[in-house]
Amino acid sequence: MDVQPGEDNGQYSCEVASGEGMQPASRTFRIIIRAGPKVASFSFRDNLHEGMRTAVTCIVLGGDGPLSTRWLKDDEPLTEQELNVNILQEEDGSISTLTFKNLTYKHNGNYTCIVTNDVASGSYSATLTVKVPPRWMLEPSDISTVAGRPARIDCQADGVPQPHVRWKMAISQPPEQFKTIVSSSHIHILVNGSLNFRSVEPSDAGYYLCEANNGVGSGLSAVVRLTVHSAPHFLTKFMVVSTRRGDKVTIDCTPEGDRPVTFTWRKNGALLDISKETR
Repeated sequence: MDVQPGEDNGQYSCEVASGEGMQPASRTFRIIIRAGPKVASFSFRDNLHEGMRTAVTCIVLGGDGPLSTRWLKDDEPLTEQELNVNILQEEDGSISTLTFKNLTYKHNGNYTCIVTNDVASGSYSATLTVKVPPRWMLEPSDISTVAGRPARIDCQADGVPQPHVRWKMAISQPPEQFKTIVSSSHIHILVNGSLNFRSVEPSDAGYYLCEANNGVGSGLSAVVRLTVHSAPHFLTKFMVVSTRRGDKVTIDCTPEGDRPVTFTWRKNGALLDISKETR
């Protein structure tokens, strides 16, 4: 029997007669059909930003009381104090309104309204998206490195939606004009937004601009300087100088690289003290 609330509620009797002249036997039953709660669909408004106010209402379309209503956020019990929200419910539990007085980043998530009576439960869920302008997770800063070494300039931002990071390199001094950097085998923009150099070259030295935008607010930008130092090195690793006995000779030792540098002379592998050498 497929019972229907309202239609099949009532009193039912079963009567049994076993033979002629015998009093029939009967039994009476009363059927009370209780309906589980049915929750109406609801949704949050679009284009909500931090600092705004909003509310959503959970309405029970049908179901027998008494009703009990509770809210979840991301499948966890919602706490008014923790999220700074208000929950206002009708006495019979048929309507519950969730109010946000000051939307913030932490309010993003999935909200579920669950309504229960003594026979069943009903629920509905909706996602709240609060748009948040970019904010620095790792703000870029000036770095110094040595040519030939790998290097990374951090530039990591968070927000809703996730910000897009773009890098540019200055083509003027002072750094007022920039050209966009395209990832290559030498220089690559990582997934997290940082700029990675596989092996820094002297030509990489200069000013770099990191921009983070997600369409909310004015975005973030920072200009940093990459300083590339050159370690001392010789263009010619080995040199033979020929002279005659008794003649004066000059051996040139002019390295490439950043100044200042410290010189050390050796003869046949042994340290040579120039200050004590009379010749």
